[in-house]
Amino acid sequence: MKPALTLWKDRDPAAMRLPGIRCGTLEGLPDDPVDAVGRLAADGVQFVQVHEPVDLTDPDGASAVAVLLVVRELTSHGIAVDWTLRMADPAQWRALSHLHPPAGVFRGSTGEENDERVVTAWRGSFHIAKCGYRRGPGFLEIRDHRGGSFRRLVVQAPRSTAFQGLLDGVPVIASASTERALERYLSENLLHRAGRYLWWTPYRLRRWPLSTTIP
Repeated sequence: MKPALTLWKDRDPAAMRLPGIRCGTLEGLPDDPVDAVGRLAADGVQFVQVHEPVDLTDPDGASAVAVLLVVRELTSHGIAVDWTLRMADPAQWRALSHLHPPAGVFRGSTGEENDERVVTAWRGSFHIAKCGYRRGPGFLEIRDHRGGSFRRLVVQAPRSTAFQGLLDGVPVIASASTERALERYLSENLLHRAGRYLWWTPYRLRRWPLSTTIP
């Protein structure tokens, strides 16, 4: 079952208690996260709470990816997210470190102890536009700071249905043929595996930071 989301028009705890700031709860997640989160941003939503942990230990991965796509789009729009993450190995957190920092990172499928070191490192290293892209005619320019040093990649965007779907926020079920076609993006951590699914990790940059030649 997909988690519910509670929405507010302010992220300040005191302001969140005022009348009219809470925007209600969405039961379930949108099928089109790119469009849905864009509408939330246009409506003035500034803070979102995800009620269930994102469980990357789930061998299926469908629910985890559905939430991660929403968190990615919320981060893209500068909307704060209260969410938690469950991982088999929290040391692998850096591939997701461009997303708004979670409140907790838990080890294993049943572990309840929050890995405070990972949460602190994630929070301390997070900044806007940590890993994002802009889309041009036939290419993507990606700016990636997740590894601690700046990487700028320009890739010719394939016209395959799978790749275009990934950019539009649709996860792809992993298969041998799919992985071969998308091998470069997997090796660059531009794709992330969650259970049976692959999803595109960089978010669209809404405001391009300074010159394209400046890290």
